[in-house]
Amino acid sequence: MACKVKVNRHGNLAFRFYWNGRDFWQGTGWRDTPNNRKKAEGKAVEISEHIKAGTFNYLKRFPDGNKAEEFRPKETKPAEVMKPLTVGKFYEEWIQKKKPPFVRTGLQRNYNQDFKKNILPFMGDLELNSLTVDTLENFRMCLVDERGLALKTARNIIDGSLRAMIRDAGRRIDRNPFNDLPQNWWPRQMEKEPDPYSEEERDAILNYYRSNRPYWAYAFVYFRFWTGARPSETVALRWSSVDLQTGKAAISRSSYLGEENAPKTRGSRRTIKMLPNVTEILQSTLPLRVEPNSYVFTNGEGKSIDQEDFNRFSFQPVLRVLKIRPRPFYNLRHSYISISLTEGTNQKYIAEQTGTSVQMIQNHYGKYIRDDGDAPMRAYVERLKQSPILAETGTFGRNLSR
Repeated sequence: MACKVKVNRHGNLAFRFYWNGRDFWQGTGWRDTPNNRKKAEGKAVEISEHIKAGTFNYLKRFPDGNKAEEFRPKETKPAEVMKPLTVGKFYEEWIQKKKPPFVRTGLQRNYNQDFKKNILPFMGDLELNSLTVDTLENFRMCLVDERGLALKTARNIIDGSLRAMIRDAGRRIDRNPFNDLPQNWWPRQMEKEPDPYSEEERDAILNYYRSNRPYWAYAFVYFRFWTGARPSETVALRWSSVDLQTGKAAISRSSYLGEENAPKTRGSRRTIKMLPNVTEILQSTLPLRVEPNSYVFTNGEGKSIDQEDFNRFSFQPVLRVLKIRPRPFYNLRHSYISISLTEGTNQKYIAEQTGTSVQMIQNHYGKYIRDDGDAPMRAYVERLKQSPILAETGTFGRNLSR
């Protein structure tokens, strides 16, 4: 588009031209007189030629033009010394995003504890982009050798909290040091076997609760012993999820540190089939008037049970009174699984009932799996021998002659 001479709203001559993909209006301050117009027309021709040749320079042509600031070189100030981004500085930014409902309350607590107690004291002043495999190696040695932490605890700190923050750093680091760790960087550890309560211990505990503790506590412990539900799932169970007619309870929530969320895995979200004795216990605890959203198990004040407090102030003291070897309250789940396997219950059914996998049951509860060999099939064959029809056909060795 050639440069044209126009009259602006003030009655003065102005240049209008199209350059660099934009439409420009540039005033001249000249009144619209024959001499001024002739002068402006000449300059318009010059501008048009420069635009066509690609040599037009706005700032040179209009040093005080209305767009001059856009094309004027910016004043360069002395470059500020950029402080490197440290682990501690990035942590302050990162942890602000690790709050409920985006992460569980328990995970937020773990992040805070791991960083403030262990990670930041060791590497808080290090540049985030300077972390290497050697840094991780030295940190691991510090946690285990100097601080005396168990290898499993050290792994939770490094592979859990620290790895999560480095992963979220994304493009702000040149390379993630965790990607350079060898596969066997963590030594293989002996997995701790389940430590269930025996049938005798179970019955002794339940009898004591029935005789010496409030009925709500007895029902709470009874339900856990006979369903294998996790403590976090049991305290979050509501009456709207229980069907006493069919004997089923839907596990759809998990409570930890007073916060309820969906279970961690898909398999944990399930419907359990309660045994008749469990259904009877729940029936006996059902209030005359109950809201659908009310908790099934509540403490003496009618509030949701705090599983940590229950273990500390109720369950462990009962074990001491009964002189039963102390084990976690969680292990009631182990009792249900181990006894079910010993009694020959189908492994797939147990896995679905408890929200785990058949593989996990085989790996950790193998010694409790009932092994009758081919006894069930032998019994099946014996039953078939009693069939008159099969006896007539000689299937089992009778009337084989032709």
